[in-house]
Amino acid sequence: MSQPNKSQTQIINEHPILLGFVVRQKIANGSVRIKVRWKRLASACVALFVTAWLGMAGALYLHFKYQKDFDTVSYVNMITLPFRLDAHRVQMGNYHIQRGIEAIKDKEFRDGFRLLRLGVARSPGNLEGRALVAEFYEVALNRPDIAIELLIAGLDHGGDSDLQYLSRTLSLLLRHQMDNKVRDLAIQLLPEPVEITDINKTIAYAAANANHLRGNYDAADDYLNDYQLLNSLEGVLLSAQISWDRGNQLAAVEKLELTQRKYPNSEPLLMQLIRYYRERGDLDQARRYAILRNINNPLSYAPRIELLYIHEKAGDQKRVNQEIDLILQLFNDNLKALQALANFAADTGNIKVSRKTYEKALENEFDIGEFALLLIEAHLVSGDFSGGLKFADELIKERPEWLSDHLAVFGSLRSIASYALDRPDLGDIYLRDFITDSSNKAETYVAVARRFEQVKRPQQARKILRAAYERNPNNQKILTQLLTIELKLGNTENLNELLTEFLQTRRPPNELLLSAYKKLASDRFIFTEGRDELLLQISSMLRENGRSILDLDS
Repeated sequence: MSQPNKSQTQIINEHPILLGFVVRQKIANGSVRIKVRWKRLASACVALFVTAWLGMAGALYLHFKYQKDFDTVSYVNMITLPFRLDAHRVQMGNYHIQRGIEAIKDKEFRDGFRLLRLGVARSPGNLEGRALVAEFYEVALNRPDIAIELLIAGLDHGGDSDLQYLSRTLSLLLRHQMDNKVRDLAIQLLPEPVEITDINKTIAYAAANANHLRGNYDAADDYLNDYQLLNSLEGVLLSAQISWDRGNQLAAVEKLELTQRKYPNSEPLLMQLIRYYRERGDLDQARRYAILRNINNPLSYAPRIELLYIHEKAGDQKRVNQEIDLILQLFNDNLKALQALANFAADTGNIKVSRKTYEKALENEFDIGEFALLLIEAHLVSGDFSGGLKFADELIKERPEWLSDHLAVFGSLRSIASYALDRPDLGDIYLRDFITDSSNKAETYVAVARRFEQVKRPQQARKILRAAYERNPNNQKILTQLLTIELKLGNTENLNELLTEFLQTRRPPNELLLSAYKKLASDRFIFTEGRDELLLQISSMLRENGRSILDLDS
């Protein structure tokens, strides 16, 4: 084939088009040729891509810095963002958690909580942030269920190997009676065969506690022995409590006596020994250890308050008065000490001492609300109901600032006094205000209900406990006291529900189980729903506890 003549293919001129990426060439023979400059086009595409990438990185930088409160974001990191999305998310979450912690320190709790939640969602492995969010849910929002879910979820993000986080999680579960969950976690996390590590010992101690609280004493002992927990003070204290709850009080005391030689100045050990001796009626030994505790902590008021209760129980009024004078002399400007003494005075109905603590609080310009309420309570415990009402009326006239924060409790005390003085009209008004106040704590309901029982007003105590149970359905003290009153009054309404819940609580008291069986077996409760099943459950539980329905006749 003949080749074209070179003169015919000679380019006469060329003209760039499409921004120079294409050239229009005119050939000598008169034809026109279009030529693409591929190298220039490729270079331009690369430059355009790089410019767009850098521009997008800049836009992301501005977005995260000003729209997402991510002040420490860097432009370089935004350039490589598509290759490190997960790392960026965690980094951003950690930053928000740090911001949240700083906001809380500045008492900006709402913003701090928002930032913490945002941070944990992006950085689930940040255990500090997760624990703080859980604390918010438990304490501030009264949602322990969400707090528990958060902490348990954190175990899959490294929490099971973090001793502090693990301890916090197990403590929360025990605090809210999630004993079965603690036992399940122990089975899941503890290895076979046994390995003695700090983390494993922490899990085992929590499992021993959970089993003890549910009356599974053998399992609790196994954990204490297998993980060498009896070499620690906490393990011995728990072992002694297990022996005590089994009914072997002497063994419990002996364990503590032997351990006391190793830990002669241990405050928890001395306190438990004092309690055991006091409950056994050995007040001399209780007094001896209380004095030893006082010697070990001469500047602490707590041992002296303990001595007060021991002297009071022994009927040694002379020593009671001497110790009170000493406390007022040594701790006359100590708020906590005066509050403890005021509580003792209220418990024992000592109006004179209660008034002294009230006056000392005034002198020291303390918040006197608690002292005033305890003074009214001292009047009620001593039987001086008119004196309590008189002092309450004086406070109403003075209208102190603290009264608005304590109106519900203040009204409950006035209600008790009014009922005791046969003024049910006033009593009903004050009681209604107390019951409808949602800010009352569970222990406040229990304490006020007991005071009503003391003045022979069980129906009013029942009203309080019914309201308390509706707001705190998982509180064992409220449930136990409510069930006791329902059985005493012979009420069958909701008895099936209450007994079912009661049988699932931690170590239900044997005496109440026996009482429940006796009442439930009587004709009075013959139409109670699920009566036969409940009787079988109670009988079975009594047998597990080493008791029998035959004890009803003893």
